[in-house]
Amino acid sequence: MSYILRSAGFAPGGSPSWPLSQPPCWRGFAGAPVPGFSAWWQPGDVLALDFVNSRYMREGETASLGAVLSASRTSPATWFTDAGILQPFDANVPAITDRGLYAGGQRVNKCRNFNANPTGLTGMSKQGNAAATLTVVDDTAELAAAGLGGICISGKAFRLDNTFGGATTAYILVSGVTGNTNPHTMSAYMRSTGSARLVLSSSGGTNWGASAVYARRSATVTPANSSQQLVIEAAPGVIVWFVLNQLEEASFASPPIVTEGGTGTTRLADAVAVPGFAALVASESLQDGFAGKAIVDVTRLADPASRCVFDLGVATGDRVRLDILADNRIELAIANGGSGPVLQTAALAATGQIELEWQARSGASFIRVDGATAAGNSDTFTMPELADAHLGQSRSGASALNGPLGYLSLRRAV
Repeated sequence: MSYILRSAGFAPGGSPSWPLSQPPCWRGFAGAPVPGFSAWWQPGDVLALDFVNSRYMREGETASLGAVLSASRTSPATWFTDAGILQPFDANVPAITDRGLYAGGQRVNKCRNFNANPTGLTGMSKQGNAAATLTVVDDTAELAAAGLGGICISGKAFRLDNTFGGATTAYILVSGVTGNTNPHTMSAYMRSTGSARLVLSSSGGTNWGASAVYARRSATVTPANSSQQLVIEAAPGVIVWFVLNQLEEASFASPPIVTEGGTGTTRLADAVAVPGFAALVASESLQDGFAGKAIVDVTRLADPASRCVFDLGVATGDRVRLDILADNRIELAIANGGSGPVLQTAALAATGQIELEWQARSGASFIRVDGATAAGNSDTFTMPELADAHLGQSRSGASALNGPLGYLSLRRAV
């Protein structure tokens, strides 16, 4: 994690800041606390969700995850730790690791093979060099070293061996077609002794050289037609091992979706909310205005759709919403009866983890990025009813964050 250099004292929004030598306690470090205040959350916070360190607070008291978060997703999921280890999550269990909470939209892996723990070659067809072989082999040690032991529990992987002479490339076609000509992203964990490729039938892909260890490779391609398939190639004389192959209609690779044949496997969207939010708003007077802070990862800035950090309110035209827009600006939009102020920052200049602060208050609203005020608004307005709180997606289920939310807090506006 990065630490953000900020001046000492209290910012106008009421949030204390620290010099670099004293990182904030809520980040899990032994920084100097505010005098007389020893908790990891900040003075004035009424809700603090530190997903990275698995600790939560509500109205000044430490709380269980269930007391601060309501999460549903009626399908299994996977998500990475900070060390790159891939972890499984059962249906309706929020995907939280030390990277944060992953709030994702619905995705379909269109591959129709058994892409994890294979016992056979169902849904896979070998072409090219007739002498090449495709087998299922034990690769336990290498899979574990790549952080895949929790998903690939059998230790089995696919092995395409094209070392049996000749100058012909060997191909593996995986069942499951794109079905349309929208952009698709291919991905797979691969290791090889030489040049191996991941391509979309005749639509192109990417070349990679030898890799002694498993690495997740991906490429985004626009299909030439609706019948394109995921193809894995091994150059003459090369052996390639692969697992967790994926083909999804998207501009980037989502966390791996385990397939087991059939017609494609769906990872359903996460629905994440704060239970009893209306009661929290009433008891803490958030209806008069609120402020807060979030730590989000914007490593993947180029996205064709906006990504919602939170949506608080009662309806589409009556809410306060914080988004990362498709053009990389941050937007705080306040609407009551369909109208209200909209604050937008300039486009973010750098990727990676950022700290967002905001205040939604009549006559004094703002957005800060990494401690610097990036947008402000002095318009007066009536706050919409804050009946519920959706995190990582809009109330309609759209605009999924599709990335980690490390921390989020709310407090009364100052």
